[in-house]
Amino acid sequence: MRFQRAVLICNPKARKVATSSNPEEIGDILRQSARDVEIVQTAAPKHAAELARNAQNEGCDLLAVYGGDGTVNEVIQGVVPDCSMELLVLPGGTSNVFVREVGLSQDPYKVASQLPTLTAQQVPLGHVEFLNDDSRYFLLMCGAGLDARIAERTNLKLKHHIGETAYWLSGLHQVFRRFPSLYSTQQGKEQTTSLILVSKSRRYGGGFVVTPGANLLKDQFEVAYFKGTNKFRYFSYLLSIIFGTTGNWPGIRHIDANQIDLETDGPSSVPVQVDGEVAGILPARITLSSIKLPLLLPNSYWNGHVQS
Repeated sequence: MRFQRAVLICNPKARKVATSSNPEEIGDILRQSARDVEIVQTAAPKHAAELARNAQNEGCDLLAVYGGDGTVNEVIQGVVPDCSMELLVLPGGTSNVFVREVGLSQDPYKVASQLPTLTAQQVPLGHVEFLNDDSRYFLLMCGAGLDARIAERTNLKLKHHIGETAYWLSGLHQVFRRFPSLYSTQQGKEQTTSLILVSKSRRYGGGFVVTPGANLLKDQFEVAYFKGTNKFRYFSYLLSIIFGTTGNWPGIRHIDANQIDLETDGPSSVPVQVDGEVAGILPARITLSSIKLPLLLPNSYWNGHVQS
């Protein structure tokens, strides 16, 4: 057997877990590679971190996470700074950006069946620190401004029933409100913006490629600045996201960086999201951490051959 002891953490509130899958059947598939598999379920927000920490303390060598990107992010908080388990992500949420990014299937049964072919790679984490000393690690991305406000105001019950459409409805509602205003102090004060995306992932919001030069294995972020706060300009930015042309769209600037300091540019608070979940408000410092996680990835990704 490749693994001696595995824990499968399931989020029963995650969209796919709740509506179309059986964790016990996934556990049976994992037992083809692990001698002992225990299935545990989250019972409240942040419970996944506690369950992951317990699995690590009990000497597990495989941790499978069955939920959305937010559940995966919670698990990360429980296993840093020194993760001794290999991590397998099974898609159970609304967008599942991680599995799209690395080229895994959206079917959790298929991903579980692929376990023997996956290889653990050390993936560096991002880290965001807030003024009140709160902090959070992230795997995929950190966004400040408009996208975090949309996530903050998305109806969770509606999200459970209609998936990604709930974010679009929340975004439409935001059009009638004042856009957030922020800036970066990366190289002096940058132009005021309503959205800055600091990413380790090419993909964003599901299948959209927004930071085409990003890679989970890189020791750098790709940062996308969406210049200005004019609402009509952001309609054009939305088109660039839909058509995957942000890399050369007027008003969108891309840079590589290891650290970004973000400040609010007005009296209103500006929220920050990590891996799709609101984590705090500006000001914030975002850095590439020295902490790395052993994530199970398909060879096509770490060999650099994932297709767009």
